[in-house]
Parts: sequence; C-alpha cells; structure tokens
Amino acid sequence: MPTHREARRVTSRPPEAPPFPLDADVWSFAGLPMPIIYEDEGQEEMGDANLHTLSSGILQIGLMAHFRPQRRFQVFANLNCYYSPDDLGAYFSADVMVVEPFELLPVELTSYRIGEHGPAPRLTVEILSQRSGQQRDLTDKPIIYGQLRVAEYILADLSGDFLPERLQLQRRRRNGTWRLMQDADGGVTSLLGFRIIIDADNRFRVINAATGERYLRPDEAQAAEEARRKAEKDRAKSERARKRAEKRVRELEAELERLRNQRPGA
Repeated sequence: MPTHREARRVTSRPPEAPPFPLDADVWSFAGLPMPIIYEDEGQEEMGDANLHTLSSGILQIGLMAHFRPQRRFQVFANLNCYYSPDDLGAYFSADVMVVEPFELLPVELTSYRIGEHGPAPRLTVEILSQRSGQQRDLTDKPIIYGQLRVAEYILADLSGDFLPERLQLQRRRRNGTWRLMQDADGGVTSLLGFRIIIDADNRFRVINAATGERYLRPDEAQAAEEARRKAEKDRAKSERARKRAEKRVRELEAELERLRNQRPGA
C-alpha cells in the first residue's frame, strides 16, 4: 500500500470544497488537528497556468517594493516553509509569503524553517487555480496557517472560477478564528499597510494604503526603465547639440571680431 509520502497521480480538477463557507464572516479551526502536508509531492510535472504565474509575480514584486523601506520584512514566492515540530519534512509553499526573520535572510535561501529562520509568516497569499485542490489552499492550509498564528491569509482568483469575490483577506482573531475582510471596492487592505485591488485591466495591483502609491508591476518596471534610458539618451543628445551650437556661436563671434579688426581705421 502506498504511503502518504509517495507521489500521487495528479489530475486536473477544481479545488475540493473547503470545510469552511468562504462567504461566511468567520472561519473556525479551533480543536482541529494540524494537518501534515508535503505540498508539491506528486505534482512535479504539473506546471502553473500562465495567469497564476503572472499574478504571483505581480504580488511578489509589489510587496517587495512596499517593504523595501522596512528591512525587517522579507517577501518570498513559492518557497518551501517547514512548519511541523513533529514531522520535520512537512512543508507548505505559499504562492507569496511575508516573513519577519530573526535576521536578514540571503536571496539564495532555498527554504524557510519556522523556529530556525524566524517565526511563522506574518501573511500568506494563495492564488487559486486548478492546482489548489491538490495543494489544499482551501482545506488544510487555513487550519495550518491558523494554528501557526499567521495573522492574515489572502485568497486571490482573477478568473472568479474558484472564488466569486476574486479577492478575500482572512484575518486571524485572538479567539482562534478567521474573520473575512474585504474593502467596498472589492480590494483588500492588510494590517501591514498595503492594499491589493483588481485594476481596470483585470490584473492585480499592490498599492500603499497610506499614500496611495501604485507599485509598478514587472512589465511596467521594465517599460519605465526603458523610458528612463531613452530620456537620458535624449538629454545627452540635446546637451551635445547645445554645446555644438554654443561652440559655433563663439566661432562666429570670433570671426566677426576678426573682420572688424581688418576694417580700415579699426
């Protein structure tokens, strides 16, 4: 008989129904045993959909920009997080997570272990997709995150196929329940000072909740860099043209002065 750690055949199917109604004001996980999962086992050959990958990149880069002035926070995407003191091989891989490690972690970090690198994540984000059932984004993970005291859990689904609201923020309450939070415009606002909205182009956007600054997406950052380089080239070209014009004016003035000096009686 295969063990729970052996690879399982992955089929493409919708996420299994969560034990909590997603539209309820409160999710409760009190009294439930913490699930033990090995998130990616058996899914090595199942890649993410393009929309999922793009969305994950937008959220990771946006959150990295938001936390850049706050060095105590770091943002990781799809990094194995080992969480169980009873089974050291158990891990989850949140699409995006925000951690506050004991000390600054290197960019080449290959995994995060709770208790060794720092406490449990402050925030996790899961982008729902066909893989969500296998990855238990709506079943085991809310229990795991809740019992680890992850403060906020964001569920995101641009397609609306798995989450009609398309964005939800579940905030952990002191009594051990999740409380559903959503802004009037359908976005969500984190206690960490940022908002996530679905922009007019039907893509996610990370915004500074205090200032309203809209953080650039990866493609926008590249476009902005290209525009900056072009502007620099244009400025350099204009500066060279100005210097050539000034030099020509000086040459003409010198020629005019020479001609004046050659006039009789000058």
